[in-house]
Amino acid sequence: MNTNTRVTTAIGVLRCGMRQGLIDLRNSMTGGTMVSLMTIPVMLIVVFFLAPGQKTDSGFTLTGMGYSFPGLLGFGLVIGGFAGVAGEILAEKEDGSLVRMKAVPRGITGYVVGKTFYQCVANMLCFLVSLAVGALALGGLVPSEPLRWLAAFGWCALGLVCSIPIGAVIGCLISSSVALVIPIVFLYGLMIISGIFSPVVGMAGWVQAIAKAFPVYWLGLGMRSAFLPGQAVALEAGESWHTLESLAVLGAWAAAGLVLAPILMRKMIRGVSGSSVAAARERFLARGY
Repeated sequence: MNTNTRVTTAIGVLRCGMRQGLIDLRNSMTGGTMVSLMTIPVMLIVVFFLAPGQKTDSGFTLTGMGYSFPGLLGFGLVIGGFAGVAGEILAEKEDGSLVRMKAVPRGITGYVVGKTFYQCVANMLCFLVSLAVGALALGGLVPSEPLRWLAAFGWCALGLVCSIPIGAVIGCLISSSVALVIPIVFLYGLMIISGIFSPVVGMAGWVQAIAKAFPVYWLGLGMRSAFLPGQAVALEAGESWHTLESLAVLGAWAAAGLVLAPILMRKMIRGVSGSSVAAARERFLARGY
């Protein structure tokens, strides 16, 4: 296959994948999807009333909502990208969609492109809705400079690049939608200990170590560096935004997901047959859905 043929094939796969992503996006605009899009905005409103304010030694203060807002935006990207793609892979593994991809030339590549495009657009919609809610509630605590807006959307993109491949990995590894509850509950546990509602410096050292091993803490830290005034850095560990460390950890998670996801996807597809899909569907129906 010469270079021109490879380029033409790649463009064709991208077009098909993006077309399928647009179809998925249109089909997903249902009541259930809209409820999920509103989860983080509703959490923002709850935090506005319940979260305690934060104060630095120099006297600079932040409301609870002001401190939590950037971290919740970051967490929304993590949970949305992770759970969205993992749930879809599991559902389509059970209903036979992935089996049909085996019969389509470069079907798996187009499938991955389509799901990635769809999840990025859907989660960006959630991000923008949450941003609008926060801007109405907070006013001045949104980026006021073009570079800070650029940084905010850069962290947003990195969060999606990190969470979507990891979601694909989990979707390939677990065998049922019920099992997906476990990693989702784990993510919500990380939300509590990752400095989203209060600085991690007030937590035990071992709790901080667990939080810093996962993307939620670092993405929240990056989002706070883009949204909060410079004085707020005094609330962080070491009184630093740790930008390079954040980029390194998030980049490592993204690289691991991008390497593992295609490998596990191909392995999973090879192990899926019509009979296994039929058996999974029978189990699904037996649960009463």
